[in-house]
Amino acid sequence: MIKSMDSSSEVGGLDPGSKMDAVVSEAGVEQGTLSEVPTSQREDLGAVLWQKVKSREYEAAMSEIKEEKHQKYLNQNSLDLVPVLLKLLNEDLDPEGEQCIEDLLVYVASVANTKEATIAFLEELEMGYSEKMFRVILHPIRTLLTVQISQNTRPTMFSWIFNTLYTRIVMLELPTGCNLEGKERKLLDADPRVQEVSSALHWLTNFYFHFFEKVMAGELVWGGKVVNSKEYLAFFLLQLFHKPISYLDIYCKEGDTESSLYCTCNDLAVMIARLTGNSFKLFSHVSWNCSKTLMATENEASKVENEKPDDENRSDEEGEKDEGKENEVSQLSLATFFYCILGQHMAKDYVPCVYSHQHVFINCLPLIVQLMQEKEDIPIHKGLILAKGLLSNITEKTLPCETLEAKAHSSFPQLLLRIMITCNNKEIRLCALEIFRPYLKKFESAGRSKLIMSLLRSVKHAGALGLVIHELKENIAQNMSQGMKDSAFAGHKLIQLINLACYLPDAEKSDLLEWSDSVMQALNLLVFLLLRDTQNITGIREALPKLETNFLTPIQTGLDLSRGHYELKLKDLEKPERKKSMETEVTVGGLTLPSMPIEQEKKVVQTALCSFDMMQCTLARVHQAAERKH
Repeated sequence: MIKSMDSSSEVGGLDPGSKMDAVVSEAGVEQGTLSEVPTSQREDLGAVLWQKVKSREYEAAMSEIKEEKHQKYLNQNSLDLVPVLLKLLNEDLDPEGEQCIEDLLVYVASVANTKEATIAFLEELEMGYSEKMFRVILHPIRTLLTVQISQNTRPTMFSWIFNTLYTRIVMLELPTGCNLEGKERKLLDADPRVQEVSSALHWLTNFYFHFFEKVMAGELVWGGKVVNSKEYLAFFLLQLFHKPISYLDIYCKEGDTESSLYCTCNDLAVMIARLTGNSFKLFSHVSWNCSKTLMATENEASKVENEKPDDENRSDEEGEKDEGKENEVSQLSLATFFYCILGQHMAKDYVPCVYSHQHVFINCLPLIVQLMQEKEDIPIHKGLILAKGLLSNITEKTLPCETLEAKAHSSFPQLLLRIMITCNNKEIRLCALEIFRPYLKKFESAGRSKLIMSLLRSVKHAGALGLVIHELKENIAQNMSQGMKDSAFAGHKLIQLINLACYLPDAEKSDLLEWSDSVMQALNLLVFLLLRDTQNITGIREALPKLETNFLTPIQTGLDLSRGHYELKLKDLEKPERKKSMETEVTVGGLTLPSMPIEQEKKVVQTALCSFDMMQCTLARVHQAAERKH
């Protein structure tokens, strides 16, 4: 495995500087060693080449560097010449001039001491980045590595170079917080930052393709600790899917024109799929490292949180375990890769079709959650698209209850609800909603019951809770139409679900306006049960006394208090002197917002009173239905 795959590191790569001594030592080259070539000769060659390129004498420059008298210097002093040639790129050169610089550097790489030339190129790359330099420098570096290719190649230099190139890509700036929807996302393709990253990825993909062909042909085989050369190269390609690809928009509807970035990602996905032979082999690298289960009850969540050790109190043994994680593949890399091949159908000729859809979904679920946990909209959208695509392949009511034992299930439905509630992007919110209901329907009845119960215990948002209660009502109605044959929504389990659905956080002191969505759904559920279940096969009437004490009475008390408060508020607003003497100020984030006009305040209060009236009406219907004879 490769240390550069560590998901805990933003760049995911080895520190190139930390490997400098090892590579230099391996090459038998000491940094700072003076060449036997006279200083005047070193200066003369650089000056001559500089002048000829500036004068657009490109053929003369190539002829000069190939002169026999310079060969000894080139072999021993690439550290001096490479910076001079790369600095020329900062001059005002035409495309032919840039090509000449590339050709000169390729020639240097072909005749210089391999390890010393590698140090020269990568030192320049570490010192700064420009599009011209990155594009030009890849060819000579490829030439240096090609010299090393054999049936038992040492991996040290390849690892160092691959990680250094990746580090440069990772450090490029990406747009953040764009909040674009639909076709608006195409505007990202015109963003200079995206164009810069896209170009760099394109050039780097072409660079890797050369070694991909050698590995596939068996001409390049790494020795040492590398067990599988194909897997070794595949993991370096996977690095790119961590960052920047996970934060770039690679969404393309069927029939739309594919962007250059999309095509580059497809090329990378094809290479990885061919190197692994079976893309689903990468499932063995999927892990789930959540500190707590989001679907736990409040007490359980608090207990787990309290038991979580602080960084300061961690033992040396735990530290060593964390260091071992350096050998793990980045989960975000895997998540974005599977989004590409399963959500965007890249490399489809190399993705096996014999695996069950359930198996693929369960194995991808931790990766989906990984994407949905990100702060930026683009990776969240990737996670939703991947989830939607995989779920669409699964037949309703086929996922067994045991599937919920998968650890990522502790977060997936919660994250869907959180995205629906808090995401600023309307398209993404709707996408999460479109997934939530079908997701519940994929489970057998026992699984749906268990999932709904977990959500009722853990969700503390009125709108989300109302959605869960609505799903509970739909399942109860379905079971009643089948004669209550399904034990998952009958008997003691059903009463337990109903008690959980009829929830007020602070009894009569609860803010009924804030909790109106869930309260109305719960009241409608009770009305439905009491009117529909004339034979009391659900046992709802035996549960009424407890519901009356814990839910219905507190609602009535809360309504009386809230209505009285708002009616007084309305009377106060209608007083003539109120309009003249009193103004309302609202402060948000230290800034005072403009005062709300009196008429607008009155509309707000009247709307609240209307909500209370609706709640009172529904509550009355519950009591009427309860008083009906069996």
